[in-house]
Amino acid sequence: MNLDQVTDQLQITDDNDALRNGWEQSQAHAPEGVPGFLAPQSVRAAIEAAYIAERFVPDIERAAEVISANEAACALVWHAHYWLHVAPYDTGRVRMWPRMGASTLGPAGALLWLIALISGYESMQRIHREHGVPEDVVRDTLLQIDLYLRDTTEVQGHPEVIPHLIGWLMNHYQAIIYRLARLQFQFGKSHYRIRVFRHRKSRRVVTLSEAGVRFRPDGQTLRAGDDAEGSWEAQLSLTDDAAEGNPISPEGHALTDQVRLPLDEWQQELAPGDPVLHLHIPGGEPMYYDQCGEAFERALKFFPQHFPDYQFNAFTCGSWILDTAIQEIASPNSNMVRLQREVYLFPIGLGDNSLPSGLFGGLLRDVPEDLSQAPRDTSLQRAYLDAMAAGGLVTGAGGCFLLPEDMDWGSEVYLRQTALT
Repeated sequence: MNLDQVTDQLQITDDNDALRNGWEQSQAHAPEGVPGFLAPQSVRAAIEAAYIAERFVPDIERAAEVISANEAACALVWHAHYWLHVAPYDTGRVRMWPRMGASTLGPAGALLWLIALISGYESMQRIHREHGVPEDVVRDTLLQIDLYLRDTTEVQGHPEVIPHLIGWLMNHYQAIIYRLARLQFQFGKSHYRIRVFRHRKSRRVVTLSEAGVRFRPDGQTLRAGDDAEGSWEAQLSLTDDAAEGNPISPEGHALTDQVRLPLDEWQQELAPGDPVLHLHIPGGEPMYYDQCGEAFERALKFFPQHFPDYQFNAFTCGSWILDTAIQEIASPNSNMVRLQREVYLFPIGLGDNSLPSGLFGGLLRDVPEDLSQAPRDTSLQRAYLDAMAAGGLVTGAGGCFLLPEDMDWGSEVYLRQTALT
């Protein structure tokens, strides 16, 4: 079928350019009739491989039956399967696919993308077997799917996994992300504009900004298109002899006074493009401080054991949870504040909406335009709303790293370093 026939029959009214890109290629490789992964036994195997809770199994199986009986839906689900698991994967393509809940398929359509996603379980399982990944780690990692199904059911009365989240969950099906205790760790490269150096003898760590990054007077990154009186631009000089530039305090702000690091005394530990483990904090439960420490400890054993060829330079993260404004409103003993004090913070230019989105938004939920209507269910929500009513907060940092050598949970290693002279 051509795409126009499919969208007409399914009444997909969203912009279809993302589907049109690659449609003819996927259909040229389509099987005759119903794709094999829609067979009941195949769907059940895919569900079991994803560790999806039994409460959602009837919804998914019923959705597969509805899709199997509809020629247009079969063409569409094959298109998704093809670009997720057969052709080279492109997350940008997937994230732009339309939501299907409003199609003629109804609630079954809302699960079409999920069915295409979990149909690729065999290649994921092969990677897990090759690397000896324990079943409990696989199960804990894939519970992210169950979290999305629970959240969407709570909001709209039926389960759904939207294309944006399919793009994220493909990290799980490519087997490049693993949950250990409270945190997720994902293979990747550092995309932050910082360079990290360690003194060869004292082992203290200093971070320099890349050249050209603009900062507000308070040392926070100036976002593109913004302006601020007194803003300044970081400088960085790298020679065979030394690195010289603007340092970033482990508290999360850049400094105007430059430092010079002789390379016979300092070695570079992290630069843009270096291999790292990106840190993610899945929702659905409190971010317990001790469990976060356990996660790092487990990661330092898990990855060398199961992926010895992946030599990573650091753990890195960018998140609203690392907004230093939290330190102004939360208890010093709160999980988030204690986490911030265990890592080396650096500014990434968080948006003003980042913190309220994290506190009040969520899957299929928007931040209330009128904050007086925002929920006050948690102590952090209440503290944020009180601070905004009293005059507001200054957003800062948002990024962090932790070098493997410096993992000593509870010691606040970077904050306790002596000042650079």
